[in-house]
Formats: sequence, C-alpha cells, structure tokens
Amino acid sequence: MRQVSGLGSWIWQRISALFLALFLIYFVASFILIDRINFDHWREWNTHPVNSVLLFIGFIMLTIHAWIGIKDVIMDYVHHVVVRAIVMMLFAFMLIICLVWASQTLVMAMLT
Repeated sequence: MRQVSGLGSWIWQRISALFLALFLIYFVASFILIDRINFDHWREWNTHPVNSVLLFIGFIMLTIHAWIGIKDVIMDYVHHVVVRAIVMMLFAFMLIICLVWASQTLVMAMLT
C-alpha cells in the first residue's frame, strides 16, 4: 500500500485561500470605488475580461478549497469505508454542479 502525503493538499489549500483572500480585497475595493452600485455597474464589472477571468479562477479555487476541506473532515470523521466513499462522491458531485452552475452564470452574464 502506498503512503499518501498530505503536503499537496496542504499547499493547494493555502494557494486557494491566498487567491480567494486577495480576490475578495480586489472585489470589495472595486465596489467601494464605484459611486452608485446598480445592476448595470454589476454587469459591466462582470463582463470586463480581467474580472471575468478572475471570477472564473475564483470559482475554481473555491471549489478546490471546499473539496480539500470537506475531504479532510470526511476522512477524519467517517470511519466506514463504503459510507466515506458515498459521502465523498456526493460532495464531489455537488461541488461539480456548483462549479458548472457558477461558470454558466458567468458566461450568460457576458452574453447578455
């Protein structure tokens, strides 16, 4: 049996947390600088190419961050192997659906 190291997960967790923290600062600063926030400004902000790419990367990083976190919790607290596998598959499916939905929302905002 192969020994698994948690270093890769640890590094990805930190990278995703750093990106999400920096993006949150950028996101808040962007809207503080806008005089009035309304739907048109929000759509304009979303359709800007830099913001769209950062949002998409943010969705991916949030999914990675959530998966690593929930995977570690499940591995620590769900001891039955079959139940653990089922719970992990359900969470993976849910996270993939959320990522697809968020990406679809971003694309639809750019097209309208």
